[in-house]
Amino acid sequence: MTAVKNLPVSSTKGLSEAEAPVVTLLGTDLPEAYLDDAEPSPLMEKANQLWRRFKRLMLLAIIVGAATFYPMSILSGHHIDDREIFPSDTLGWESTEIGTMLTLLGRELTGAGWTGDRPDWHPQARLTALPAWQSGLAGALSDYSAVLASRAPDSSGRPDADLSAASRLLSLAEGTSDSLPSLSAAAEALQRYDGRLARNLAPEINSVGDLDARLIELTDWANNSLTALRQSANTAQGWPASTSDIEAIYHARARAHVAGELLKAAPQISAGQLSALAMSNYDDALFAWRRAALFSPLIIMSQARTDLILSDHPGTMAFYMSEAATATEALRMSLRNQEMRSADLSK
Repeated sequence: MTAVKNLPVSSTKGLSEAEAPVVTLLGTDLPEAYLDDAEPSPLMEKANQLWRRFKRLMLLAIIVGAATFYPMSILSGHHIDDREIFPSDTLGWESTEIGTMLTLLGRELTGAGWTGDRPDWHPQARLTALPAWQSGLAGALSDYSAVLASRAPDSSGRPDADLSAASRLLSLAEGTSDSLPSLSAAAEALQRYDGRLARNLAPEINSVGDLDARLIELTDWANNSLTALRQSANTAQGWPASTSDIEAIYHARARAHVAGELLKAAPQISAGQLSALAMSNYDDALFAWRRAALFSPLIIMSQARTDLILSDHPGTMAFYMSEAATATEALRMSLRNQEMRSADLSK
């Protein structure tokens, strides 16, 4: 400070410790210039106040950001990919059905990601609808692969090895954690079957009887979903809906989505093997499955016997699945009649 030289003390330089005076400033009359220099700077005080306010503001921003970011991450993590699959999406695959199945798997793995593999702290681990959707999708693809395997036996009469492996691996991924290895292996098994089919090393599954087996499986999906949805529709366990209500709806939606896409990809349709009546019933079944797959209310509600105020979404979805089952069964009947007429004409 510039006023140090005005202090009423002399320098002790060159004096021994014994000769140096003992000096205290207590009670000493200090010059006014020294006291002016000793006062804190108003500018520094203002800067210190601003710094303290800035730190408090940053702490508040971090707390508010953490409190809002996690819920927003949960909402953004909910992504149901119910887009249609077009022929351009399955180019390069010998079997349109196999290409459709692989596209359905790939969209989940490269899109929202498989929620069963998320750690407990991850926002997607808090979701209910997306895990139910993916579980239903994996289960449906597993069942369908098993049907295809049974319709493509090897020379020993056993179900196709690659399709059976895909069915088993997909069932392991249904509703479990650490599912990515199983899903990847299932995709590889489906790809091996398609490669064998392209080299004529695997039998084609394209007869009308093969389509009937597929339709039986689809009808079972609708009936199983119908049972779960009716049970939810008759109870009111949560407000506006319980976890079981949400799971039942999205499990059914996934089955409906897979059914509609695989029904479009059935080789019998593209080969023109269906009569005019069967094609009309086919269109009805495809519409019913697609309508169920696209049922997506903003907020799921399940209030039994209170539909005057709130909606009963499990009941609505049950109706859609019932319509899909009825339309699929009608398609089966028309196919059987077509087969019977063909048999009579061949006699």
